[in-house]
Amino acid sequence: MLGQSMKLSPREDREVQPRRSTSWRMIADTVTVGGWTSAVKVAGAFKVILAARMFGAGDAMDAFLIAFLLPSFFIDMLAGPLDAALIPTLIELRGKEEKTAAESLCQSVLGAVGVSFSLAAMASIATSGWFLPLLASSFTPAKLASTQWLLLIMIAVVPLTGLSATWRAVLNSEHRFAYSAAVPLLTPVLSIVAILVAGKQYGVTALAVGTLAGSTLEAIAAGVGAKLAGYAVIIPRIAGVTNALRQVAEQYAPLVAVTLVMTGSAIVDQGMAARLGSGTVAALSYGTRLLGVLIVVGPTAMATAVLPHLSKRALEQPAAVRKTLRTYCLLVFAVILPVTAVLMYLSEPIIRLLFQNGVFSEEATHLVSNVQRASILQLPLAVLLALEIRLTSALKKNALLYQVAGLSLVLTFAFDLLFMRWWGVVGIALAGVAIRLVSTLYLSCKIAILQPSSPGIPSDDRVI
Repeated sequence: MLGQSMKLSPREDREVQPRRSTSWRMIADTVTVGGWTSAVKVAGAFKVILAARMFGAGDAMDAFLIAFLLPSFFIDMLAGPLDAALIPTLIELRGKEEKTAAESLCQSVLGAVGVSFSLAAMASIATSGWFLPLLASSFTPAKLASTQWLLLIMIAVVPLTGLSATWRAVLNSEHRFAYSAAVPLLTPVLSIVAILVAGKQYGVTALAVGTLAGSTLEAIAAGVGAKLAGYAVIIPRIAGVTNALRQVAEQYAPLVAVTLVMTGSAIVDQGMAARLGSGTVAALSYGTRLLGVLIVVGPTAMATAVLPHLSKRALEQPAAVRKTLRTYCLLVFAVILPVTAVLMYLSEPIIRLLFQNGVFSEEATHLVSNVQRASILQLPLAVLLALEIRLTSALKKNALLYQVAGLSLVLTFAFDLLFMRWWGVVGIALAGVAIRLVSTLYLSCKIAILQPSSPGIPSDDRVI
């Protein structure tokens, strides 16, 4: 009798099984994206090491890094949020069997991205004579001229990356995760080839050309991938402001705002650290570097993999989407929490291995390892916040992110000032933990309030 009473009804079994299979597919896709992202990071690290050995740390690399600062800013701010804005609408159109409308939307987004990103690039070149001297006030006229030349070579990376990001969003919406995640490997590989082949003859210009060539091949490869995925027309063209395009724009703007606040928060952290005395800015930079890499390989990869699944789930069973995400979170946290504990335990040996040499003292190792230990505490919360932001995108509630962005910015100032008084530069890293915790709880509560329940799913299942 008891065994019979514990059995699920056929209807309940049909509901539970898809949730389980969806969660495991999300895990598999996360591993795929994370693996390729790690490969891209390793290739990028090898490129940096090779460039350091070839060009050193002199004027040439200074000019390259300042020249690439603006393109990288546009890439992070404008291209990064494209997938989260576009994928839910693409999946919705395909779910309504409107493949032609999906292709038209893709064309319109490509057209809008191509035009707006190209205008941003041209404006950057037109004003480079004004802002480059501000960014590099200590550069000589010859060094500034070299910086402007390198910027002129690499600025085309901005529209190319926008096109590539749009086509990769299409691939992710079609669950072509491996292909999409492998495409960014082209730029570091081409850069390495350029350094080896032409670095001695052309200097750092070879690295700039390699960066441009890699971005060009990325855009071509992503477009070919979209074509192979069944999108017959992949040429940019704005066919008019449709409801679908308007919806993508409305979801895109809040994501840009959040990305901008995250970048601004890092600048605030560095400014606060500078008030604490000599070496504190460097300690914060070294101590948070591992977290930056882990966030790209972990939370960012997870967010990329789960968005198409959550978008489809939100379309078919809106009230069940949070339960699917909760199952996924439990599986992920079973891995993330032990990894976090191990990395915190090994923090000092890691810093000693990577940095302690020459003038990097034992005292510096101890301070940086404490900063790193505190920053790594953010990793589980970074995972949860990234997933909740993707859930917000899947539900097309990105307007909530304006509130999260504003709250995070205010908390950055408040918690940095408060925690640095108690724990110095380590307190700035701990402030990041508190900020992510409050932001995560706030966003979770807002989604729980706004997301409707359905008769098939009890209301208490809406909270992760």
